[in-house]
Amino acid sequence: MATGLHALSDFMVDSSSALHIYDREIDSSERTSLSVLTSHIAPGARVLDLGCGSGAIGRYLAQRDGAGTTVIDGLTISADEARLAAPHYRRVEVADLDNARLADLFPAQGYDAIVCADVLEHIRQSPRVLAECRQLLAPEGRLLLSIPNAGYAGLVAELMAGEFRYRQEGLLDETHVRFFTRRTLMRFLREHGWVDVQADVITRQLPDSEFNVAFDALPPAVARHLLALPDALTYQFIVVARPASAQELAEAPAPADAESGPLPAQALFTAELYLGFNGQFDEARKLTAAGTIGQVRQTLAFTLPEPAPDTLKLDPADRPGFLHLHGIALLGADGKTVWQWSPADAALLLGAPNSGIVAHPPAWPGAPFSLLLHGSDPWIELPIPPAALAQAGGGQLEIDLGWPMSADYLALAGLAQQRIAQAEMALHAERAKQQDFNRSREEMLQTIDTLTQQSHGLSEQNDHLRQQKQALLSTTRSLAQERDEARQLVHDIENSTVFRATRPIVHAKMRVDRLLGTGSARPTPKEAVVPQPLAPAPHPVDVIVPVYRGLDDTRRCVQSVLAAQCQTPWRLILINDASPEPEVTDWLRAIAPTDERITLLENEHNLGFVGTVNRGMALSGEHDVLLLNSDTEVAGDWLDRIRAAAYGDQKVASVTPFSNNATICSYPRFCQDNDLPDGWDTARLDALFARTNPGQVVDVPTGVGFCMYIRRAALAEVGLFDVENFGKGYGEENDFCIRAARAGWRNLHLLDTFVRHFGGVSFGDSKSPRERAAMDTLRRLHPRYEAEVLAFVRDDPARLARTMVDVARITDGGRPAILAVLHDRQGGTERHVHELAALLHDRAQFVVLRPLPGQRVSLRLPDPDDAFELVFSLADEYDALLSMLRQLGVCHVHYHHLLGHGESVRHLAQRLGVGYDFTAHDYFSICPQISLTRRDNRYCGEEGVQQCTDCLAKSPAPEGLDILTWRTRHAEFLNGARFVMGPARDVLLRLASHVPGAALRLVPHTDIDPAAPLPAPNPPPLAGDRPLKVVVIGALSTIKGADLLEDVAIAARRQGAPVEFHLIGYGYRALKTQPHAHLTVHGRYDEKDLPDLLRWLQPDVVWFPALWPETYSYTLSACLLGGWPVVAPDIGAFAERLQGRRWTWVQPWDAPAADWLAFFTELRERHFATGQSPAPVFRVLPSDGHVPPPVDPRAWYAADYLQGLPTAPAGTTAPDRATLAAHLPAPGAGTLVAGARGRALRGLARLRAMPLLASVARAIPARWQTRVKSWLSR
Repeated sequence: MATGLHALSDFMVDSSSALHIYDREIDSSERTSLSVLTSHIAPGARVLDLGCGSGAIGRYLAQRDGAGTTVIDGLTISADEARLAAPHYRRVEVADLDNARLADLFPAQGYDAIVCADVLEHIRQSPRVLAECRQLLAPEGRLLLSIPNAGYAGLVAELMAGEFRYRQEGLLDETHVRFFTRRTLMRFLREHGWVDVQADVITRQLPDSEFNVAFDALPPAVARHLLALPDALTYQFIVVARPASAQELAEAPAPADAESGPLPAQALFTAELYLGFNGQFDEARKLTAAGTIGQVRQTLAFTLPEPAPDTLKLDPADRPGFLHLHGIALLGADGKTVWQWSPADAALLLGAPNSGIVAHPPAWPGAPFSLLLHGSDPWIELPIPPAALAQAGGGQLEIDLGWPMSADYLALAGLAQQRIAQAEMALHAERAKQQDFNRSREEMLQTIDTLTQQSHGLSEQNDHLRQQKQALLSTTRSLAQERDEARQLVHDIENSTVFRATRPIVHAKMRVDRLLGTGSARPTPKEAVVPQPLAPAPHPVDVIVPVYRGLDDTRRCVQSVLAAQCQTPWRLILINDASPEPEVTDWLRAIAPTDERITLLENEHNLGFVGTVNRGMALSGEHDVLLLNSDTEVAGDWLDRIRAAAYGDQKVASVTPFSNNATICSYPRFCQDNDLPDGWDTARLDALFARTNPGQVVDVPTGVGFCMYIRRAALAEVGLFDVENFGKGYGEENDFCIRAARAGWRNLHLLDTFVRHFGGVSFGDSKSPRERAAMDTLRRLHPRYEAEVLAFVRDDPARLARTMVDVARITDGGRPAILAVLHDRQGGTERHVHELAALLHDRAQFVVLRPLPGQRVSLRLPDPDDAFELVFSLADEYDALLSMLRQLGVCHVHYHHLLGHGESVRHLAQRLGVGYDFTAHDYFSICPQISLTRRDNRYCGEEGVQQCTDCLAKSPAPEGLDILTWRTRHAEFLNGARFVMGPARDVLLRLASHVPGAALRLVPHTDIDPAAPLPAPNPPPLAGDRPLKVVVIGALSTIKGADLLEDVAIAARRQGAPVEFHLIGYGYRALKTQPHAHLTVHGRYDEKDLPDLLRWLQPDVVWFPALWPETYSYTLSACLLGGWPVVAPDIGAFAERLQGRRWTWVQPWDAPAADWLAFFTELRERHFATGQSPAPVFRVLPSDGHVPPPVDPRAWYAADYLQGLPTAPAGTTAPDRATLAAHLPAPGAGTLVAGARGRALRGLARLRAMPLLASVARAIPARWQTRVKSWLSR
């Protein structure tokens, strides 16, 4: 590319790297991109050259038009290029186009032409650059572009050969971040408000390109096809563009409609009732009735003739299956019951003659009688007394039954026969073993005779062993001699010159180990400090509040100080550090005269935090001082407690209380910025600290300046803050505390006081550069400082105090405490519990129990940001766990998931003597694979027991249970629950057939208020040929559609379909993206940022490519709340949640990639290009009398859910400090997988995410990956 591309490829190069210099010359006799571009620049024009490189355009225009005739400004990222270009430009700015604001660098409407010569492909923010160019162009100005062609035949040929090799220059310049063809370039310009006035090309023959070798290797037919494509030899596009008007971008819509599909059919079975006369049955005398397969409960009625038969034989169904029998009633002609049977009379039915039926009595009171039908002709003779039958002539026999699952239960019968056969085989095997034993006995007698003969040879073996012993003794003597020689060698080395020369290095290393607390040379523990209290001086404390900006924060701070009830005398020193906000100055001047304890100082010029604080501390030579940020809030007798700690020892220099935003003094999360816990304000939390940790302190390496008490005696000895080294703030209090510690003073962290710190207001939000500079200064002045802070963080001596406050929060207020049992994974289950706890925070307290590796459990609070955690070993500390739960006031257990938990957790409610609820977030209760998916990670179809048995043979259930035992165990557990809740009808219907006796409740999650109307989707029509923008959201696994999304995006790329896909999130492996697929992956996101991300990306439609029946989907909630069009599969909860919604499509979940692409292409043409919504989604949802209608979740949880829950019992003893300390997780333990297995797990995750291994990751069955992950997580 010696004469082609004029590029700014170093726009995306790290500033620390050497930048490539693009040195070009323009020859008007040659047709190059620069010569064509400059031909569009008239003499005397005003020109802006963005990405000017070494100044080729400016140099050429000066030669062509004469110096100074054409005014030209430039911009480049390279200072070296700028120096080369400067002589030929009016001015050259050195800046990064991705970050620079052109409006701040160049005049508005100041240019007749703006040149971007091979620039847009190098920058990520090209839409913003184009928008700013509109502001810089004069009214008739033009934008001159040259862009490399990604469809060049040589590049395509190289790609077909499996190569995509970046180069220093050329079409695959190593700094390119965007790629364009003619179509994508024109669409890109139009989408961002430009129209092309003129388009031209620069061609390059293949032998002259960097791709000649790859193209020559193609088969002739393929080469001819490529050369026949438009722009096959176009190396660059040259475009002259101008800003487009609104009218030029408009298009007219055309209406289109969509039709709904047919209603689903129902499968039926036929029951036959044979009428017996004189004990004889025949086909001519029978009655038939039809039932519905899949209906949990229904009544079959048979009208009896007159006279009535003397015997009845029931053939329950015309196929193998599994029936639930709820009751039988015999009615006379007058409708009165003359005989009836219920499952409570199980013995009566068990004794009746039958064939082809395995009967199973009820497993619990109220459960149905179960009949397994197998064989070719299952029947049972009904045990109705003849006298009752005689009264039923002309009446009816009504059978209340259910066929709750699919019709294919032949597998279950086969499984039962298989088990019988296995039992018979086992019996035969036992008999064979007995015969083998008899034979073995005879053989043993013969063996004894043989051994007697062999014993004579043992004496010879003893002689051989003696010889071996002598050889070993000789070897031992040789090794001893070698050891003595090695000792002498070590002695000689220690006395050698080399060893003596390197000894200081070894000692230095040991000193570093001591400094960091690592290695073999660990520091010895410090001796405990014996405090020597003293009485405080009678002088008032100067509370110094420097103020720079933030009226609301300042007002709150000052008013909290004035309102606090303290016995300590004090005066409030307010110092206005030349605030740029007039309202702040006005308010300070207004408040100062209202209270004689207020002193107002005003700096003529901004002194910064350090200078301002020093001015306040110098006001008095006797008063102690308390530095208080203007964005804090205090409460209660805060100052009394802080001063008491300051005088608890002779040599206390500083005291810092707890805060929500105070690094090493932060609560609830250590060393992090925190919000206050739900339902707590400053005063209430501070009072809790005062009650929980009265008078407790720990030594810290430094105080924290947001609220720091300093004794005057320490100031007198150590001096004020260091203005010279710490400028306008940050690091000054650290320096002071270090200097004080060196002089023998102590810095204390007070554990019984809480001061709220809102953070980032007092002296602006531009701390980062000052922080870095301050840390450099601290390292220079105090080399041991960071190591001391790290050692403090590692030891965390205030951890137990924070835990005590956490426990006090849990037990405060007498609210009922509910234990939520979760799995060890993140996702919707964790979010639901957090939202439920936040909804009921003033009426109930939630505590979360989660599994840990090694048969341990973790006890936490529901907010993931809360740091509280206790760890218990179920093997050794189960009773201690029960005791802790009782002490925390747990009066109810809510099971959300049993994954990772054993029988001991399942029986927690019983051991505590409390009730429990269950919420179904997935299908773990009926499917050990959790998601009802096969080995190919697609919905299994729930075809029957044999299917589940085959599945478990390859992916065993926990404890190796078979499917019948698994479901029976979970059914018993769910039937004992007070409520079994599900967020959608679909999940409850799937559960109902397995747990017909459970108290089901349809309770949606609480993230959407049913009383508030949801915004209706109203997308604008697509403009021009813009592709349909389809967004997929989430962390995509295989069952959530990661592979399907990739397949559809690849197909869209190959077919050139006008559809582009965006993934807000990430895949379980690296997915193919542009240019290999019409897919862009935007990476991880925070849940709170999702609405803003959607507004930023502006999708046309959001697609849920799930391959399993999801039970709710919080992501769908975000789309409903945002009013976005949705495409969802016809499986799981999607259809019922989208009922009656416009701009919504529910499609077959199992459609192949080609069908999905065709669907989206048609969607674009029929609806989004025309602006015409399809008919609203209305689907007939399956119904079941066992599943009640949905409730208002917020009202239901506040009423029915809490109803009857007892409050914490009076007189409950809170856990003591020793008990809590015994169950604090060790550093690095807790919920994270630690050690070699943890490192291996994280390494595997990184390998799986590598693009090079994407195909390998996809080929490995997901369940194999799950097994490896589970083993590494133990």
